[in-house]
Amino acid sequence: YRRPSRVFEEQIKNGRVAALALADATPLQGGVPIVLEGRVVGAVGVSGDSPQADEEIAMAGASAVFSRGATPSRSPHRD
Repeated sequence: YRRPSRVFEEQIKNGRVAALALADATPLQGGVPIVLEGRVVGAVGVSGDSPQADEEIAMAGASAVFSRGATPSRSPHRD
């Protein structure tokens, strides 16, 4: 879906329950897309701590991939 899973969690908290129906999506903070040359090429998801810590851990875990030219995306829009 080209955006961090945090975006979907926020939508649901704000009353947009339709986000619960997204196929193959987990609307909980902790997932971040891997963007390479403007295209999503993968993602890292973490669960088990607080939502904020999960997202921070996902960002840190993806750093090895990012060092090869990709960038993590906290933005709700495509980078």
